Amino acid sequence: MRVLGLTGGIATGKSTAVTYFQKLDRSVCVFCADESVAKLYSQTEVLEVIREISGEDSVLEGGVLNRTWLRERLFSDVSLKQKIQDYIHPLVRKDCLESLEKSRRNTLTSSFIADVPLLFEGAFDFGQDANLVVTVSRETQIQRLIMRNGFDGATVQAILAAQLPISHKERCADVVFWNEGPVSVLEAQIQRFIENKYQ
Repeated sequence: MRVLGLTGGIATGKSTAVTYFQKLDRSVCVFCADESVAKLYSQTEVLEVIREISGEDSVLEGGVLNRTWLRERLFSDVSLKQKIQDYIHPLVRKDCLESLEKSRRNTLTSSFIADVPLLFEGAFDFGQDANLVVTVSRETQIQRLIMRNGFDGATVQAILAAQLPISHKERCADVVFWNEGPVSVLEAQIQRFIENKYQ
């Protein structure tokens, strides 16, 4: 069983790539870090720690994460963002390792792919054989963010400035999937990758 990390930048098509992996290889197992984080944020004990780290306003009445407030704080407060990540990332890694171990016990699983947005930023190591990156040009990222999310130019630039440049992720990757043009091009690249036994 191949163990792979998958990442990309915002609006590069990482989620689309995951969809194609699942479509083209029915025996692949995918771990989604975003889903893991969402699950953690629904747990009372986790929310209590988040409240201690970031203040009372981070949790709404009824014990629900104040996502909008926290997102805005993390965007502007690098120190707080680091504290939250230092707490959450090990929990996500633990969740990932548990999912990996479950996949290893299933002899039909061809590969395990961990979809982790902050794969390189968080030095997310779970014993993977290789790291995959889905990428586009900076210009395409900007166009997609404006068209998909309706952001203005200043907001787009601020978002991209807060992230590790996609060019850096490309250099860190073992395999790069280029997602410019029609999505059929991305699908074809993933198909070849699978046919080559994930080499």
